[in-house]
Amino acid sequence: MIKFFRKIRQNLLSEGKTGRYFKYAIGEIVLVVIGILIALSLNNWNESRKNEIIKQQLIEDLIVELQSSRVIINDAIALGDSLIADGQLYLKHIGSKELTIQIDSLKKLGDFITYGIPYDLNLPIYEDSKSSGRLSMINNKKILILYAEIMSADIGGTIHRKISNDMYYNGSDWELRKEIGLSEILSTPNEMIPERFRLTEKEFLEILARPSTFATLNNSLQMKVVRINYMNRISNGMTEVIELLEEEKK
Repeated sequence: MIKFFRKIRQNLLSEGKTGRYFKYAIGEIVLVVIGILIALSLNNWNESRKNEIIKQQLIEDLIVELQSSRVIINDAIALGDSLIADGQLYLKHIGSKELTIQIDSLKKLGDFITYGIPYDLNLPIYEDSKSSGRLSMINNKKILILYAEIMSADIGGTIHRKISNDMYYNGSDWELRKEIGLSEILSTPNEMIPERFRLTEKEFLEILARPSTFATLNNSLQMKVVRINYMNRISNGMTEVIELLEEEKK
């Protein structure tokens, strides 16, 4: 094709048709420019199509990741809510002037004393897309803000859990355990406790009647309440992000 155009130009020059030569040369330049523009346009379209495919796959992956994580955290929240409800009832009973519930029934409410609320936020797809820059492909910037709030709540929850652990191993929980031997004494039937740590009913009631015992258990309960608040922030944030990502797919 190039040889064909070159031959036409040479013929025009040899015939002395300079004017027609320049017009032809200009036309040839225009055709070349148009060809380049078309090629660039096709290349840009192809790149945009590839990026859109990557973006849609990223959105789908983020939605699946959030849905899976939300199931796990909501299960943990349900457990935490149950422990908190039992703990509130437990404290209501031991805080009254006279115990109006059977000791065995009271102990059944005591799981909040020893049970933790297991949950660790794990969003590897989000972390990878953030570090690689692919997250910037998402148009709705509110999604990025909500992700930041989720991570902030997780950091707050992690710090709070460390404080809770310090209290358990070094603080008021530890002081109470040093005195009674096992925290399970307050939540487990006597026959299931090592014999050397078993308490008579009188000894058990005396421990419950101490303001320090109430304060320690109430502190432990409030730590769970705060932890659940952080977890609810994460779960609610996940729900909002999933909704916005679904809209981003449309």
